[in-house]
Amino acid sequence: MRGCLFVVLVGVAVIVGAAWFGGPPATSAVIASILGGSGYRAASSTVTATADPPLRLLLGHADRVTIDGRDVTWRTFKAARLQLTLRDVDLFGRTAGAIDGTIDGAELQTLDDPPPTADVTIEGTGSDATATIRVAGATVDRLVRSGFSRQFAVAVVSTSLAAPDTLRISATGTTIQGRLAIDGTGALVLVTTLGSADLFRFDSSFPIRLVGVRVRGADLEIEGTLDPAALLGG
Repeated sequence: MRGCLFVVLVGVAVIVGAAWFGGPPATSAVIASILGGSGYRAASSTVTATADPPLRLLLGHADRVTIDGRDVTWRTFKAARLQLTLRDVDLFGRTAGAIDGTIDGAELQTLDDPPPTADVTIEGTGSDATATIRVAGATVDRLVRSGFSRQFAVAVVSTSLAAPDTLRISATGTTIQGRLAIDGTGALVLVTTLGSADLFRFDSSFPIRLVGVRVRGADLEIEGTLDPAALLGG
């Protein structure tokens, strides 16, 4: 009887030990698989899941999940680097209590080739995360020049941004002033007396929805909302 009990105790100890030390790598692999199923690809990527105690990972809960990828694609969305941290993650429910991180070199959808890029900062709760997209003034100038040439056959000489949401355009013999806004389709547009001109969209493959725009210094700052559950295939 004692021998059988000893064998059982040893077996339990082995199982618990394997779960304790093997839980994080196994869970990280599962999360990487979930991300892959939602369309995530990267030239190099590290996914790490941690919990205290590690046995909680076997129950589908991670205190912290970090994702660090370079040369990232998410279906049709592309970025130079993505670094995200999700906290209080329910792996079965595909939810997170909080999320923060950055996306560097996120490609914007335009008719320009090569496409312009922007940097994104993400922060908030799992149900109400904010994405702040910073677009350099030089990028805005480039987009306005190509857009007005394409849509209105107007040669733009220079552009300037002014708070809160104004863009002034100098063309040959005239100056045009317009208001920057997000339209009903989620595109950043410039509204002028000549009409509206689309500047760019954020790729809808990545779950960020644009909701507002403002001028910040010499650059453009666009506010969006992020759906963290969509990142985990929820």
